[in-house]
Amino acid sequence: ALIAGTARKINRGVENLFTGLILDLLQKEMEPNAELQMTLAAKRERKAELRMTLAATKMKLQAEVRKALAADDLDEIPPGVSVEFLVTHFDRELERLFPDKYDEATTFVQLADWLWGPPDSDGRRGFERPVDLFGHVRMIGSSREGKAGVSLCTAIGQRFPSAVGCATNFISWSWRYSIKKFIRALQAYCAGHNNTASGCFVWVCFICNNQFEWLQEGGKDGVKEFGTNLKKIQNVICVVDDVAAKAVYFTRLWPVFEVFTAHCEQLPIHLALMEDGQQRLLKMNLLEAREAIVVDVMSAKASEKKDEDQIKALIAGTARKINRGVENLFTGLILDLLQKEMEPNAELQMTLAAKRERKAELRMTLAATKMKLQAEVRKALAADDLDEIPPGVSVEFL
Repeated sequence: ALIAGTARKINRGVENLFTGLILDLLQKEMEPNAELQMTLAAKRERKAELRMTLAATKMKLQAEVRKALAADDLDEIPPGVSVEFLVTHFDRELERLFPDKYDEATTFVQLADWLWGPPDSDGRRGFERPVDLFGHVRMIGSSREGKAGVSLCTAIGQRFPSAVGCATNFISWSWRYSIKKFIRALQAYCAGHNNTASGCFVWVCFICNNQFEWLQEGGKDGVKEFGTNLKKIQNVICVVDDVAAKAVYFTRLWPVFEVFTAHCEQLPIHLALMEDGQQRLLKMNLLEAREAIVVDVMSAKASEKKDEDQIKALIAGTARKINRGVENLFTGLILDLLQKEMEPNAELQMTLAAKRERKAELRMTLAATKMKLQAEVRKALAADDLDEIPPGVSVEFL
């Protein structure tokens, strides 16, 4: 009876009031705190330090890489396989060929054993009974003097022409990764960067190198070949498995060398963090995230001893600077990723604008009924009832 005729306005008013209170709480939760501001300042400082520490080694590494690169090799961008194909056909074909052993934990090292046989003491594989995945065993390519055996990428391109194109991204990674998790990381990267999986063609050494030449004959110069492709493709995605001391990425020599070379060449470098690393990162505080990356390039290993010896001879005398440089680089990439997760998005900005508009409307809609409600409430309350404040129980007691 007291609010007769004003019910709709009261409904709208209380809705607006609580919308404002809830949005205030949400905004407060999402604002960067002092720790984040300090961390971002430290990140900028470490980035500046990175540029200084890398300057001393940049010229030497550039000279070595350029020496390994023939100018006429830079004209053609190497082929890559689409992420969409990896998600659909590649994964499903492995499930079909190896139904009893291909699962979530299967790594590319294991797949190499299944396809081309286990390695000997020198890292060579026998290829005695190779599995003809996508027809790469029987196909004859332009190399190897007419012998059968091409890269998986070449075979895929013959059967699925739309699945292969000029590589848009050079992938820095490790064969020790789970195949399924690796593919999902690339799929998530494409989704997060507004790239279609069908239009993102990745150069993945396992798929794009002719493993008959690399693993059976062993006649390739890794520094030259990888350096050439890195320079041609001009864009690097580092697929990192974790942000912990046990992360595989930072214990393997090739990915550390690749990303440092890319940085010295001033190529764009992006981070695709695998799901285990994503989950761990979201549980970390900012200090833990900053200290998660530890690099010791001279302790990192390569599968083939000659590659390891060649790279370590090339970086002799600059290992400490490379360690610090790669640590700082990835600290920046990881903090950027963490900051992106914490930043208010466009939807929130629109919501906050709507909140301000609704607050203004609230004041206007309540003004008309405020005086009437106050008068009615005062009339209903006896003045002598207001003298004594009623008792309450403490929250501590509750």
